[in-house]
Amino acid sequence: MHKKKTYVFNILLMIVVLAFTFYTLLRGEDLKEILSVLKRADKSWLVFAVFFAMGYLILQAVSMKIIVQSAGVPVKMRDGLKYTFIGFLFNAITPSASGGQPMQVYYMRQDGLPVGISAVALLFWTIIYKIALMLIEGIVLLFFGNFLHQYLGHYYWLFLVGMAVNLVSVILYSIVVFSRNGVRNLAHFGTWICYKLRIIRNKKRFMQRLDHSLELYQEGAVYMRTHWEVFFIVLGITVLQRLSFFVVTWFICLALGQHQTPVWEVVMLQSFVSVCIDILPMPGGVGVNEGFFVTIFRQIMSRSTAVSAMFLSRGINFYILMIAGAGVAVYTSMKNIGKQQNGK
Repeated sequence: MHKKKTYVFNILLMIVVLAFTFYTLLRGEDLKEILSVLKRADKSWLVFAVFFAMGYLILQAVSMKIIVQSAGVPVKMRDGLKYTFIGFLFNAITPSASGGQPMQVYYMRQDGLPVGISAVALLFWTIIYKIALMLIEGIVLLFFGNFLHQYLGHYYWLFLVGMAVNLVSVILYSIVVFSRNGVRNLAHFGTWICYKLRIIRNKKRFMQRLDHSLELYQEGAVYMRTHWEVFFIVLGITVLQRLSFFVVTWFICLALGQHQTPVWEVVMLQSFVSVCIDILPMPGGVGVNEGFFVTIFRQIMSRSTAVSAMFLSRGINFYILMIAGAGVAVYTSMKNIGKQQNGK
């Protein structure tokens, strides 16, 4: 019940922030001009944008299927898609995208997947997902440094902070997955802090439950530590997944008649938005993402076109996917309730 209230609060917060953001962005703008730009958008290019946005989640499902099956647990592609869409929804409505993985583990457990393997598989994929972004941005830093400075300007520090946060996250997650005692030491240290803060009352009983969970977790972690071929296969797929997400904005630019900007420039600008905004704790980056998008893209197009591109970009690669995830979550929950009732 507490979690449901939290999700409702986060959704309401997103709506309030979004309303304030749109008010701020549209204040003083020619709404007729923006609506005119949106109406003139080429629908055929928008179809491609939706296709690549869906491809972003489909590729994630392929990666999860490969990782879990490599641990000897069979997963159907439709189930992989189910976990991916549900994960996207709960990441979107929780601060720092923290709610997706627990819900994915929950639904995996409902389907009979071992908790230890599913938890490690999700952490393993998260590490690769962050490495893929750092790999792309590392290439930008090495070969397109001038472009980076030109378009980010005084926001360059935010890019560096974003890269640093991703690097620290990769290191911590790697300790959890690949170190034999790292996860246990971190968990015990966290338990000690919670006990001292009186968050945990019965330390001994909590430690017993924690050690049991860690034993299940280590079964999956041992396997992941010894199968590097899976890492490199999934890394290749995840780089394509990241690029699939970034290229959505290019198709939107084409739909709005912005044919003069090369695809690589649009992809890099969208990647800058992701690096700078993903580290912020707002659910789905709502508000900041929209504003930063307009700030970055107004440098290659008029402000009214940039605002129109923002509406279409966020609508396709965030809100449509979130609605699709909600539909999958509702359908899956109803299906599980039906199974439980039939079982009784």
